Amino acid sequence: MCDPRPPLPPEDFFLTVAGEAACEVKIKRSRFIGLVAPVCEATAVRSWVEVQEKRYHDARHVCFGWRLGHGTAITENRSDAGEPSGTAGEPILAALRKVDVSDAVVVVVRYFGGIKLGTGGLSRAYGEAAGTVLEQAGTRVVRLGRDLALDFPYDQRKTLDYLLQQCRGRIRDESYTEQISWRIWLPHSQYPKFLAMVREATAGSVVPREFPEDRA
Repeated sequence: MCDPRPPLPPEDFFLTVAGEAACEVKIKRSRFIGLVAPVCEATAVRSWVEVQEKRYHDARHVCFGWRLGHGTAITENRSDAGEPSGTAGEPILAALRKVDVSDAVVVVVRYFGGIKLGTGGLSRAYGEAAGTVLEQAGTRVVRLGRDLALDFPYDQRKTLDYLLQQCRGRIRDESYTEQISWRIWLPHSQYPKFLAMVREATAGSVVPREFPEDRA
């Protein structure tokens, strides 16, 4: 069934990789091993890269690129790991940008095959390995929003259910005592709208309480 509501705006989601993946590309006897993993902070990036460096300790180069964050708060970094400047880390990072994923790190390991590829050849090879492993990993949508707590009488359940659906929210937890208590999640863009609708529908008797930012 088609959802009649408009698509989510950019501030409500971003793309990351669906999971870890690996691939191998052979170019003129050199082996390029591409590896990718989802990460959510710089310490996790460093730890994962260090694991790959130890795993492939006999390789000549273990290069990487990563992106963290979303929207206007994206941070990036890369390493050529001894390759000529700009021939490894930047093509890896470009592959991440091309598929517009964040909270992800890509490592490309090179085993030299005895034939020099030149700077252009190296850039294409690292970019190909990174692009291939990202394609294998696939992507998933991370939805961004806020958690709210609400307490309300039983006779307002139907109204608040409707408002929550209209704002693309969902119930994370609920309990029933003298009244109903919800912990709900809302996309960022729907937060002000939901507060206004609840205030109007309940004449200000229901006041949502905010939790820190969260991801769906």
